[in-house]
Amino acid sequence: MSAGPAAGARRPLRSALLGALERALAALVGGLAWPRAQALGRGIGRLGWALAARDRRRTLEHLAVAFPELPASERLHLARASFRHFGAMLTECLWMRRRDAAEVLRRVALEGWPEVERARGEGRPVLIVTGHCGNWELLAAALNARGLGMAVVARELEDPGLQSALLGLRSRFGTRTIVRGTRSAARDLLRTVRSGGALGMLIDQDTRVEGVWVPFFGRPAWTPVGAAEIALRLSAAVLPTFIERRPDGSHLAIVHPALELPADPLAATAAMTARIEEQIRRVPEQWVWLHRRWRRQPEAGGGARPEPES
Repeated sequence: MSAGPAAGARRPLRSALLGALERALAALVGGLAWPRAQALGRGIGRLGWALAARDRRRTLEHLAVAFPELPASERLHLARASFRHFGAMLTECLWMRRRDAAEVLRRVALEGWPEVERARGEGRPVLIVTGHCGNWELLAAALNARGLGMAVVARELEDPGLQSALLGLRSRFGTRTIVRGTRSAARDLLRTVRSGGALGMLIDQDTRVEGVWVPFFGRPAWTPVGAAEIALRLSAAVLPTFIERRPDGSHLAIVHPALELPADPLAATAAMTARIEEQIRRVPEQWVWLHRRWRRQPEAGGGARPEPES
């Protein structure tokens, strides 16, 4: 059944304006040095904080759910820092479009690579589990620049121009995108792991996929279960992997040891989510607090699947 036309097809003027803005900003950022590109991004983040009232309100609401023990002033500080972080992430991604793998690796310190080698030495498929922490697009680029051969599973963006730009950025560093929900997605997943490649999956958002309720910051959150099912079916090495921005403008990516997963997909998903929460608590300003992570809750007394978002 067709999902209908994308937003870009329904709103061609908006799509054209977004495309023109993206190209103009990319041209500007591409000529800047790395620190200046980041500074510009932080400025964009500050502007976003001033203009995006709804996202500003949601960010503060979600921080209150996750960190009720913090004073309101500290949550406000985290919220502002989060907007600056994502502004910098935007310009970093645009900056990367004119750079090569060697340049990316100069910006990212990568720790834990022996965990990948250990999994491959054991003949196990590699599943990189992460969340929307730090600059996750830079993480994928750095891992594949190192030789991981990873494909990522991601939803399709509503705007076709932005989708094309994002796929182009990923493919520049050897990251193939498996678009979730397409007819070929399941086949592409299996082909990737059976050919010795790796899969990258982000499981920290409430999206229209099969999922389970697991705790996230002490509150039930609808969480994709596909990563756990794939890992258990294929006996994959599940490597929690994260990237974080450092004060000097560089990034640190860490591949952690493989998780020992329980055999039940729900419990396995909970274990993965707990690891993501641990990373978010480490650098809370580098997560997407504007995302409606707890927008749906289970009905009283049951764990029935919620209705998809309209």
